[in-house]
Amino acid sequence: MMMSFKEKYGAWALITGGTSGIGEAIANQVAAKGLNIILVARRLHLLEEKAKEIEDTHGVLVKIVQADLSKHDDISKVIQASTHLEVGLFVPCAAVETHGLTTKIPLEKELALIQLNITSVFVLTHHFAGKMVNRGTGGVLLVSSIIGHMPNPYLSNYAGSKAYILNFGSSLHWEMKKRGVDITVLSPGPTETPMMDNTNIDMNKMPMAFQKPELVANYGVEALGKKAVVIPGFKNNMMVFMASRVVSTSSAIKMGGEMMEKVLDPKYL
Repeated sequence: MMMSFKEKYGAWALITGGTSGIGEAIANQVAAKGLNIILVARRLHLLEEKAKEIEDTHGVLVKIVQADLSKHDDISKVIQASTHLEVGLFVPCAAVETHGLTTKIPLEKELALIQLNITSVFVLTHHFAGKMVNRGTGGVLLVSSIIGHMPNPYLSNYAGSKAYILNFGSSLHWEMKKRGVDITVLSPGPTETPMMDNTNIDMNKMPMAFQKPELVANYGVEALGKKAVVIPGFKNNMMVFMASRVVSTSSAIKMGGEMMEKVLDPKYL
């Protein structure tokens, strides 16, 4: 008999970036399946607000951890806060994006991106997946992007960070599946999230439609334990297919660069 979602991934799900966007949507969908939630984010007032919403809506327990994972020392806060809890599902959604000519972006911003998008994800995945292997059950839902499937000028560091997550997660999927731990990489396309509100990009010039975070989250939650990688929606799948299988790499780079030059504020070029 197949295990239920709660039996497979209970009792606790830990979600970083869980107070907005895809992370918030995943937190609600996982809570609806009966898992208690550990929310990790930077802003205390949002943590408290979202925790109450989840508890009131789904009747589960919610623990909050205020941490800025772009700072290495804050990673230990997450590990310490979950020491006595059985985390059966780990979802690192916290991420940051930088746009523009790489040499114009302050180095400290790019290093913070690497710390948040790559280092914190690896350290926490290593920690929680290790405990799951010892128990013989659990799951990790990593969040990449369709940008991680193709080069993209003016998003160079972000694209590189998401390519890392894609390859790390896809490789880990094979390692862990024989040990009872499910690893899935969610690769969204453009999504309506607060991160997209704070960019130097004219969204009205973007050629792609934006998806709702609830839809994107559902793709990830439902693919867990079934797929190594899931890309939400037909158009996003076609874009990745064209960029990686049909056109040459140089053509894909050219198209991506020309698109960004049209939508990006000129002062960042």
